[in-house]
Amino acid sequence: MTSQDLITRYNKGERDFSNAELAGADLREAVLRGIILRGANLEKANLSWANLEEADLAGAKLANAQLNATHLRAANLSNANLPNAKMKTVGLKDANLAGANLKGAVLVGAKFQGAILRGADLSRCHLDGADFSGADTREMKLQFAELTNVVGLEITEEQKSWKAVDKEDKQLGAAE
Repeated sequence: MTSQDLITRYNKGERDFSNAELAGADLREAVLRGIILRGANLEKANLSWANLEEADLAGAKLANAQLNATHLRAANLSNANLPNAKMKTVGLKDANLAGANLKGAVLVGAKFQGAILRGADLSRCHLDGADFSGADTREMKLQFAELTNVVGLEITEEQKSWKAVDKEDKQLGAAE
């Protein structure tokens, strides 16, 4: 299916595109509110600036996808596979990301307010300036994640993975 086919069918009222093959699709700035893309293959797709509010992307494959400034408010991304996705300033307010794989994703300035991130894997993510206010982050994995200027994220010292240099600095500070 091409990007244009999807948009044409969506504009005619069709909403269910479960398991669609859209790898590499260019859907920049598309308005696809409430679309159903459960299990769809969107690897390397460009969804930057798209409106996917209330979309169902459960189990979707979005590895290496571009989702910069994408609107995903109240979207279902449970168990979605998003490793190495580029998601700067993405809006995920009230989204369901339970069990999602976001390893290595760039989430600078991401808005996770009220989102469900239970069991999500954000290992090695760049989360500089991300806002987790009111989000459910229980059992979320953050190994080696960049957490500079993060708002609303309460994690224990045991959950933090410090780089070797940071560990040495922390131990030196404690010894002084």
